[in-house]
Formats: sequence, C-alpha cells, structure tokens
Amino acid sequence: MGTIRKNFFYNLILTISNIVFPAITFPYASRILGPEGIGKVQFVNSFVQYFIFLAALGIPVYGIREVAKVKDDPIKLKALFTTLLILNFSTAIIISIIYCIAVLLVPMLFADREFYAVAILMLSLSFCNIDWFFSGLERFKFIAARSLFAKVIFLILLFFLVKGKSDAIYYLLVTVGGAILNNLWNIYSARSYIDFKLYNWSDTKKHLKPLLYIFSTVVAASIYASLDTIILGFLKGFKAVGYYASASRINKITIPFLTSLSTVLMPQIAHAFKNKELDKVRFLLDKSFDFVIILGIPMTIGLIVLAPELVVLFSGPEFSPAVSAMQIMAPVVLIIGLSTVWAVQILTPTARDKENSIAVICGLIVSVALNFILIPRFSYLGATIANLFAELFVMCGFAFFASKVIKLRFNLRLIIQTLLCSLLFIPVLKILRFYLKNQNIKVCILGMCCCSLVYFFFQVFIFKNEYLKEQTKRIAQNFYFL
Repeated sequence: MGTIRKNFFYNLILTISNIVFPAITFPYASRILGPEGIGKVQFVNSFVQYFIFLAALGIPVYGIREVAKVKDDPIKLKALFTTLLILNFSTAIIISIIYCIAVLLVPMLFADREFYAVAILMLSLSFCNIDWFFSGLERFKFIAARSLFAKVIFLILLFFLVKGKSDAIYYLLVTVGGAILNNLWNIYSARSYIDFKLYNWSDTKKHLKPLLYIFSTVVAASIYASLDTIILGFLKGFKAVGYYASASRINKITIPFLTSLSTVLMPQIAHAFKNKELDKVRFLLDKSFDFVIILGIPMTIGLIVLAPELVVLFSGPEFSPAVSAMQIMAPVVLIIGLSTVWAVQILTPTARDKENSIAVICGLIVSVALNFILIPRFSYLGATIANLFAELFVMCGFAFFASKVIKLRFNLRLIIQTLLCSLLFIPVLKILRFYLKNQNIKVCILGMCCCSLVYFFFQVFIFKNEYLKEQTKRIAQNFYFL
C-alpha cells in the first residue's frame, strides 16, 4: 500500500498542476482572444485530436496493461516497447498524410490553413507520447516532474506571445509546443528501452487483434468526445464553440482529481487479476468507488451552484452565456469518474476490450443522433445536453459489462449521505451572495472554503464517515513515505 500511496501522491501533483495551470492560462487567453478566438483554437485542437487518436491505435490504453505484465523481464519489456513504438510511428506518418489531404480539400479548413499547419506538428510527433510506458512501469514521479516543467515553459511563452485578439495562432502554437516538449522529453528518457534488434513482424501481428478492439473504443470515444465541438463549429460558428469550450473546460478541469486514482491502481489491479487475487481486487475497487463518490458528488453540486461566478472569473464577462451550459454539464464530472472505475480498473485489466468497444460505440451513436437533433435548435446548449447523455449511456454500458466480470457493490449509504452534505452548498452560496453582491472573487473563494468545511464537518462528525477520517489522517503520512 506504500507504493500505491506514493504513486497516488505523485499523480495527485500532476492532477493539481493540470488544474492550476489551466486556471491561470485559460482566463488570460479567453480575455485576450474573446469567444471567437478561443473558439477557433478549440475547434482546430479538437479537429487534430481526432487524428491523434487515430494515430495512437489504442496503444496508450493497451500499453499500460502490457507493460505492467512484462516490466520484470527486461528483454520482453524492450521488445514490447520497441514494437509498439514502431507501430505508433508508422500510423502517425500515415494519419498525418490523411490530415493534410483533409485540410486541403475542405474549404472551411483551408481558409485557416496556418492554424492546421501548426497543429500537424503535434500529430506527427504524437508517437513520442509514451506516458503509457511510464505509467505501466509506475514511474509517476517522472511523469509529474516532466509535466510540471513543460507547463512552466508553456505559461511563460503564453504571457510573452499572446497579447491581442490577433494572436490566436500564437496561443495554438504555445499549446502545441507544450505537447511537443513533453513528447520529445518522453522519448529521450526512454531511449535505453529501444532495441530495434528485438523487433519482428510476428510480435506486431500478435498485438494487432487486441489493439484493434481498443482502437475502435478509443476512436469512438474520441468522436463522441469532440464531435459536438466539430458539429457546433460547422453549424453555429466559432463563438458558439467558445461558449461551449468555456463551460466544458471549467467542468472537466476537475475530472483528473477523480481519475488519478484509477490511473495509479490500474497496474496493481491488472497484476492482481493475473494472479487471481480477487480479494485484493475487491478491496481496491471498493476504495476507488468510495473515493469517486466522496469527491465526485460535492464537485458536481459545487460546479452547479458556483457556475455564475466561475464562468465570469475563469473566462470573462463575455462568456456569461456559458453559465447554463456549465450547469447542465456538471454531472459529467461524476459520470466520467465512475466510468473510469469500471472501464479502466475492471474491463481493461481483464482484457475485455470488445465490451469496452461496444459500450463506447453505443455512446457514439447516442452522441451523433443527439448532436444533429439538438445543435441546430439549441446551439451550444444542445451540444451540452448531447454530451451529458452520451457520457451517461457509456457509463451504464461500462457498469453492465463490468458486472459480468465481478459483482459491483454500491455503497448506497455513502451516496445518500454525501448527496445530503453536498446539497447544503445551496444555502451557503445564497447567504454569501446576499452579503457579497457582485463580488465574484470573494464569493468563489469563501464559497469553496465554507462549502468544504460544511461538507467535512457533516461527513465526519454527523455521519461518522470512517473512510474520510482515514484518508485525512493519511495525508500527512504520504509525505513520510516519499
């Protein structure tokens, strides 16, 4: 358990950095560029992400599982890493060519060709994004340190280059540059594991079948994750994308908190499943579910009640129409947290790649249908509703298939008491708004502090939440085990 705590601590540092840095950069960029500029960059980024997902071929998910299996055998580890890296490099080159053809043939894309020329740098070097390799080796300290360094460079360049509404391309360039720096550092750090002498085609063929199942899942997931942005951009323009991006960014900035534990536990659970240590699997799954509930429900309620202040503070007054979208989208935080538990901790470690694919493809169908029905009439609000229902549908699919592997247990008592504690945020915010009219910063800061204290007090002293007590005591211990 000491290793888990250390890995979780480093992953938590990474998670916090993924929250703090966007909380600094996005408000700055959105105020400088406005809804139109932010919308254009978000559209280009969403477009290129489709191709990056295609080029990845499912390796980021498959790789963690396979590396965890062979990490104690240096020869097998080098052979696996070299094979997957060569495969990823090949697909990145092919997909980059397809990307260029798409930009040249579609007039709307060709009109902003300089943006797409910048974005292709991220696509062509996407094969160097080997976080899956270091995660499988449980080198979370390295991942956290590297990511922090790249984010600091990104932050400095952002303030230096983005100074006016015409600087949208520099915002994209800085974003792409941060990803490239991460990737090049990755591949340099893993150079000792590359051995081309160990590569052979038969190993590649062995990996292709499971990769294709995961690939179909990842592609479907990427489509329904970004399809709303693409359709919105084509049908309603970049300003609507800007409002939607603001609501989505603020909500989803909290998601890494809920998924960080799953990333840490996946190699442990994969190893436990392999050795048929079902008691250990059950223990880890129960703790993970409780973790998501205890954090996910108050996060969801908090995002809903603080939406008016968060949108103005995070994006600026120009983005105030995004408040309703943010409130509608808030439950996605909890939904994705639960989806990660059942997909990443049960289906992926047990090689249920086909079931993963079915759940995500069904979600894709729901997303496509709802986006085309709702966006023409409700614009960015329609995209928000479609996103919510697609994520909910996928979560139900993951839960269904996961229950076929191991019986799922739902701590209903914990769910109810957590919901009751979180609903107390509503009167707390009403009181603060009454006394602090039009003081968004004070309402946000005091609101978060007061709601956290109220939540903690009722959970620990009224409902006697032992899990929360235990985790609170271990916060200090985590530093001891470093």
